[in-house]
Parts: sequence; structure tokens; C-alpha cells
Amino acid sequence: MGDSESGTDGIDRVLRLLVYGPVGLACYLKDTAPTFLDLFVTRGKREIDDARRAVEERLGRSRPEPAPSAPQRVVDGLGSLGKAAAQARSRAAAMAGPVVSAAATAAASAASTIAAPRPAGIPSVGNPETAVHGAAAATHGAATDLPIPGYDGLSASQVIERLEGMSRGALERVRVYELAHRARRTILASIDQLTD
Repeated sequence: MGDSESGTDGIDRVLRLLVYGPVGLACYLKDTAPTFLDLFVTRGKREIDDARRAVEERLGRSRPEPAPSAPQRVVDGLGSLGKAAAQARSRAAAMAGPVVSAAATAAASAASTIAAPRPAGIPSVGNPETAVHGAAAATHGAATDLPIPGYDGLSASQVIERLEGMSRGALERVRVYELAHRARRTILASIDQLTD
């Protein structure tokens, strides 16, 4: 019985090494090969992308920027809408300038009639000087109507130097223009001192 057992052990060993081992290895490779293949492909792709990026950086080229997202396109659209609104406002102001100027002239003439001496017993309606300033402040008169040539290009100190010796009417025109445009306090304060 000892020989038959040792013969069976020898056959089992041969079967394991030459039949079961290769069959088991083939089945294992069949099951795991797709997973390993995916692993190798992913790794190879990553290595090539890294190498491509390094070459692009050395050459100074960058990848094209991705297309803007939907929210970014909305924000860009609102920005252009704001620009269009600003252009419309400036056109409306340019068109309304002559109308406002005519209205201010009418208001100034009405205020001058209010400021005329009244017969006894007729009360004064408001402060005529305030009415003139309020109506005139709404105007956007041209700088050509001013007694100071090149007014828009002058600094506040240069304007103040030129105010000395001007008539009250000329000072009022400068005040109205300054209020309507830049409203510089130093100029307005100087005009107030000169008219008081």
C-alpha cells in the first residue's frame, strides 16, 4: 500500500503543476485582466497628460479657456445692458438740455417779476433769490454763456482768481453753471462772499 500512495501523490503533484495550476492561472487572468487593463490605461493616460502639460508650460502655451458658464453669460449680458442704459441716459440728457434751459429762462424771468417792487398790501411770494437759484440750478447751460472763457478747463483756484470784479449777474451765471455741473464748494463759497 505504501507504493500506491506514493504513486498517487506523484500523480497529484504532476496534475497540480501541469494541469490545475495553468488552468487556475488562466481563469484568474481572464477574471482580472480587464481590471488590470483599465488600471494600465488610466495610468498611461495620466502620464501622457502630465508630459503634455509640462511641454506646454515650457513652450509658454496655455490651454484654451473653457467657454463661460451660463451664470457668467447672464452676468456679462447684464453688464452690456447697463452700458446701453448709460448711453440712453446721456442721449436723453443731451436732448433735454435745450428744453430745461428754456424752462430755466422762463423761471428766471418769472422770478425777476416777483422781485419787482410791489404796491403796499400785496404780500411777497417766497424768496425771489431762492426761486432764481432753484430754477437756475436745474439748468445745464453751456459754458459759452459764462463770463470766464475756458471755464470747464480751469481749476477751482483759477476760477476764484477770475471772480474778483465781476458784476452780480455774471457771478450768478457762474453760480448756476457750477451748481448744475461740478458744484465745487470753494467756488460757491467765494461767490457767496462776493455777493453778500
